Amino acid sequence: MFFKNFSINNYVKNQLDDLYHSNRVPHALLLNGQEGSGHFQFGLYLAKLLLCKNTNQSFSFQHPDLHFSFPIHLSKTNHSEKSDDQRQIFIEMLIKYKCIGKSTWYSLMGNENKQGVIGVKESQEVLKKLSLKSYEGGAKVLIMWLPEMMNVQSANKLLKLIEEPPAKTFFILISDNKEKLLPTISSRLQHIDVSPPSEKEIFSFLLNNFEIDESSAKKYSAYANGNLHRAINFHFNSSHNSDYLPFFIKWMRLCYSRNIADTIDWVNEISKMGREQLKEFLLYNLEMFRNCVIGHYKVNFKTLNDEEMAFLEKFKPYINHNNIVPLNDLINEAYFHVERNANTKILMLDVSIKIFKLLKNSVYQIKKV
Repeated sequence: MFFKNFSINNYVKNQLDDLYHSNRVPHALLLNGQEGSGHFQFGLYLAKLLLCKNTNQSFSFQHPDLHFSFPIHLSKTNHSEKSDDQRQIFIEMLIKYKCIGKSTWYSLMGNENKQGVIGVKESQEVLKKLSLKSYEGGAKVLIMWLPEMMNVQSANKLLKLIEEPPAKTFFILISDNKEKLLPTISSRLQHIDVSPPSEKEIFSFLLNNFEIDESSAKKYSAYANGNLHRAINFHFNSSHNSDYLPFFIKWMRLCYSRNIADTIDWVNEISKMGREQLKEFLLYNLEMFRNCVIGHYKVNFKTLNDEEMAFLEKFKPYINHNNIVPLNDLINEAYFHVERNANTKILMLDVSIKIFKLLKNSVYQIKKV
């Protein structure tokens, strides 16, 4: 059963149990948390309570009264205009990864560089589905993943339905960032915030749900930084980190040497990454900077392979208390702009020039000490 080995954040699970057993489940609920917090699993858990009369009954993603809505790459030529057009791939992702994320989903759809959308045709399909009687005569449940990806026209079509749904119809919205939701949608929802899982919880989840050794599970759970999906992604793509290392090493060397011509070439190369992959690369940079600072205090690198440790031993003097804060701010700001479809070549060149100064200033200060 999907929930057999799901033991993350019992506080939220107890909240959902209380709502269900006291007959207080709202007709429109928002589960909000960062990617990999387990909020999608909690949505499925509540759907199971609402749809399965027997709590020991097996739960199928093909339940006739369970509907999914999620962002897709819109394409008339590829016949991809609503969630059902991509449902089979989506279900396969759920079964394999158990905890899902945007980068994985976009990659499975075939284009990491393109943002998904919940469009007008999807809203029309939702209206059509939920206007029908339930197949089993009980509840109907719609789980919408990433409602913040709805465009304005799509959201407006669903306003009345969310506010006044048919009897025994439940909306469960799963958001990575509720601040991006339209206020008109957000105000119609009851909110439950889902905090990130602990390193220990991620470690246990990996061991209980995947064929993985304890050493790898420990490494991935430490590096995941509270993102269960990221840890699972590392498991399925064990070379993931080392793929980014050559880009990181070359970038830092170029920034230190202030070689603008070669930096432009590097920017052109890195810009070929999909947006989601570029976001992961920026997060990788943050983690490497963090490990540099940790290394100053002779703390063991828990999450690094031999290649990464060898480079950081030489590089860590250039990342310290003098520049770690502005470096983190710079990378986080770049991440923000990548999410909002900034021109990646212009953005990464600008970031590179700013790193030129931050690395040089740090070195001069270290030498004076």
